[in-house]
Amino acid sequence: MKLGLLFTGASSITEIVSVGRRAELAGFSSLYMVEAYRSAWVPLMALANATSRVRLGPYVLNGYARSPLLAGMAAVDFNEFSGGRLLLGVGGGNRIINEQWQGIPHARVLSKMTEYVSLLRQIARTHPGDRLDFTGKVHRMQWSPVTDPGPRPFPVYLAAIFPKMLKVAAQIADGIAGGATLSADYLRSEARPAAARYAAEAGRVSDNLRWTAVAFTAVDADRERARRAARAALCHLFAPLPHPYYEFTMREQGFGATVDTLVAAVPSGNMDAAIDAIPDELIDRLTIAGTPAECHARLRAYDGLVDELILCNVLPDATPNQPDAYAAFLDLAREAAA
Repeated sequence: MKLGLLFTGASSITEIVSVGRRAELAGFSSLYMVEAYRSAWVPLMALANATSRVRLGPYVLNGYARSPLLAGMAAVDFNEFSGGRLLLGVGGGNRIINEQWQGIPHARVLSKMTEYVSLLRQIARTHPGDRLDFTGKVHRMQWSPVTDPGPRPFPVYLAAIFPKMLKVAAQIADGIAGGATLSADYLRSEARPAAARYAAEAGRVSDNLRWTAVAFTAVDADRERARRAARAALCHLFAPLPHPYYEFTMREQGFGATVDTLVAAVPSGNMDAAIDAIPDELIDRLTIAGTPAECHARLRAYDGLVDELILCNVLPDATPNQPDAYAAFLDLAREAAA
């Protein structure tokens, strides 16, 4: 199992690049950028310029914010500049992001993302002199490229965990981009078997389907400080922007009562009550938080279940002074790589 590092974009690009260089040296296999506080491509270009080995990609691009053509051309350009290191993660966002933030109707999501992923995969394989002709329910495209995408198509991963979107990902994407709050047990008993069934329905070999997942990670010699940081990070999933994905996954894994408390407490600003409501079992199963030894042991639980586990540093001082805040985090990667 490989380890990736996820940047939220809350830090400066200079800080992101500084940590990215150190992460590559520490043994991380990839660096990803959330498209939330920042755009994804600009920091990724800076990371591509500062590194030489790691895979790079957005985790994930919003399919409603870019046409397939613009997303595909940007991906081809970035893959060329980075020397073929792109892993392209895409998703459908949610109603709040699309309608309130962007004024874009959040409609026909399954049809759109099915066609969107299909088109991106075709763009990655369409060379000058060829023509891409596509007519779907949502997208149409008649296009001949001038720029060659290169000999090795970049992979396209679809963010999915709701059953219908998981089916789309298993049947058409190169990989499934799982978010945070996925326990090893849930991946083993629910998500992976379901994806295998969906892949088989489409005549695909599920063993060829790649998996990634995100883990909120807090590594600190002070065990309780690390675990409280993980609790706070989980609370922030419920305000100011509600994320139906996380509510779904936490309920699916038996933490419905906790979700009910968070839904009520976090938007009202009662963070202390929300943090205190998160049980130890949830932290143990859905995050990687504690002492370095505890975190190293937790990583092993995902071995064989995902091809890559993407770590997101959630310690409270991870933003203002990135290099220092990531010291124990990078040590964790060095130990895992060894």
